[in-house]
Amino acid sequence: MTTIILGSQWGDEGKGKLTDHLLSTNSFDICARATGGHNAGHSVKVGTESYSFHLLPSGLVSPSVDNLIGSGVVFNIDAFFKELADLESKGLSRLHERIHVSSRCHLNFVLHAAVDVASERQLGKSQIGTTKRGIGPSQSSKAARDGLRVIDLYHESFEEKFALLYQGYLKRYGELLEYSFEDEIEKLRACKEKLRPYIVDAVEYMKTAQDKKLSLLVESSQALSTLN
Repeated sequence: MTTIILGSQWGDEGKGKLTDHLLSTNSFDICARATGGHNAGHSVKVGTESYSFHLLPSGLVSPSVDNLIGSGVVFNIDAFFKELADLESKGLSRLHERIHVSSRCHLNFVLHAAVDVASERQLGKSQIGTTKRGIGPSQSSKAARDGLRVIDLYHESFEEKFALLYQGYLKRYGELLEYSFEDEIEKLRACKEKLRPYIVDAVEYMKTAQDKKLSLLVESSQALSTLN
């Protein structure tokens, strides 16, 4: 059985509250985050403890629930480990073995956040008022097919492709783009092996879940979703 929670507009419909209510029934084996990034989120209160979720699936609160960050999510590595550490400090059990990341997630870089800031500066008085976490630029890269996925971190061509992405933004924004390509490359080199144990083929993961007839709760952010 699969239950999918979708919003009919661009947020704030109460999807998080509904997700939490359904998870409290202990009727689900898997909770999968389908869309969005680390800009939105909600809090879950269990007893006297409050847990904040932005990128991670809410199912991590339930110790028996496995969790997947699906392919439709734009994935920020720093936010992932920061949020995990915060939840772990509050005593949630078996976190690291219960969270999985689709290898097909598009990456949200520090570069995207810098582009977000540069874009707002360029717009001046007409700026959108974004969270400046690079979600829009990440989604634009994804749609334009020049974005990079989690799995690309482990390919020899990654740094070359990332450099091309950076050069394109630099050409567009010039001095408005305050960003160090070298610093981010070094950080990515250092953290990619730390990330590796969490990565799964989401298609295979979902096929196994279906074969085992596991119950699945899909929580989305914004509108429509992609899990595989």
